[in-house]
Amino acid sequence: MSLFPDTIRAYLAGAKVECSFLFAFEFASDTVRLWAENGRLDTNEGESWFGIGSLGDATGIEQAINGEAPEAKFTLSGIDQDILTKCREEWNSEARGRWVRAYIQFHGEPDEADPYNQRCWDMPFAIAAFRMLRPSFSFTEEGERSIEITAEQIFALRSRPRHAMYTDADQNARFPGDRGFEFVGLLAGGITTTWPDY
Repeated sequence: MSLFPDTIRAYLAGAKVECSFLFAFEFASDTVRLWAENGRLDTNEGESWFGIGSLGDATGIEQAINGEAPEAKFTLSGIDQDILTKCREEWNSEARGRWVRAYIQFHGEPDEADPYNQRCWDMPFAIAAFRMLRPSFSFTEEGERSIEITAEQIFALRSRPRHAMYTDADQNARFPGDRGFEFVGLLAGGITTTWPDY
């Protein structure tokens, strides 16, 4: 069975197929679904995605290679002071460490004469998942406000096993009460140790 049977069928029938990015921000109180175009897009799983058009941008959505997990940045501009204040006050409880999922969705091209022409084919296909880390805020001289959210891929720190560093904290996580690495920090500070000492 093919991965995108409806999309392939539509393409072979001569339809113009477009592909758009969808983003689901899974905040603590609600999931906000946005897509990188204008208007509303209703997908086949029954969800509605709201367009951000030129007010939004996403960068860093790329495949992790060589064991690296690049950070992604999601920007929303043209926001009012109320949204900015709410983001600052509620970031830790609503967003920090929560998921952003990126999808691709195949659909027809927009056509004012035939609004149904932009119908979706197949289900949204997940391409990446990120954990929201921190927001940054910016203001222009004209008074335009924007929020940029930095997020890390789910593969960040996956190449290193848990408690793999030679630190006192990692050793105590493995073996509570063990003092074997208690003075490692002092050794890294420039103390010369001759070993073996005959």
